[in-house]
Amino acid sequence: MPRAKVARKSTAIDMTAMCDVAFLLLTFFILTATARQPEPLPVDTPASTVKFKLPDMDIATITIGQKKVFFGVPGQPIRVRTLE
Repeated sequence: MPRAKVARKSTAIDMTAMCDVAFLLLTFFILTATARQPEPLPVDTPASTVKFKLPDMDIATITIGQKKVFFGVPGQPIRVRTLE
């Protein structure tokens, strides 16, 4: 009497689900992690040597362009030809 052959099951495991879980965990940990705050660098600022404060009014504006220089004072009318 011949023996009945038992069908062997494959030993290979489908890794698709394992990869999905790994990427979900990786995404979760990246999105929930807190970024490390950058440490401020110490800066030596120079001490002020000016004994009086500059006025807020009557300050001239100098604009230097390509072969042109514009000098303007607030409150004074500006000609259109000057700006061309």
